[in-house]
Amino acid sequence: MRAIPSVRAIRRAVVLATLTLAVAIAPVAAAGPEKVPNGASTVVFEAGVVCPFEVVWDIPAVGSTLIFPVKANGDQLIRQIGANIIKVSNAETGASVDLRGGVKLDLVFHADGSIDANISGSVVAGYFPADIGGPSLWFYRGHLHDVVTADFTVLGHSFSGHATDLCAALS
Repeated sequence: MRAIPSVRAIRRAVVLATLTLAVAIAPVAAAGPEKVPNGASTVVFEAGVVCPFEVVWDIPAVGSTLIFPVKANGDQLIRQIGANIIKVSNAETGASVDLRGGVKLDLVFHADGSIDANISGSVVAGYFPADIGGPSLWFYRGHLHDVVTADFTVLGHSFSGHATDLCAALS
């Protein structure tokens, strides 16, 4: 016959379980991501790098970047989240478009130097001449996954959603 535990024994078990959980969670909480606000920037691509003409991206300071600790296997996640408000311009003609939307951009840096880029939401993506599908400049709304080598060459690309060819739109 099994004995029914007393209320005191149950309380003691709950307190012990709570303390054990708190001790187990403390190192995980201490190893959480560092949060850094995104700064404003302007990026200029010379003619032929992403489009046949010089392209200027004006990016305001919106959102934040989370820098996660390196995992035991050497992988590190860098996550950028927030609004995506970018003005993209054709420097030769002055034609421009304002692009807006929310974004979650996950960059997983692997120990071998390669990078997996997983992006959900709205993002401007430029591809250089050596990249798969490059040179080109796109505004993607949906889900994007790129595989990038240690020297930042895009070798793999998949996308689902809606894409706008910005080189064509700014021509």
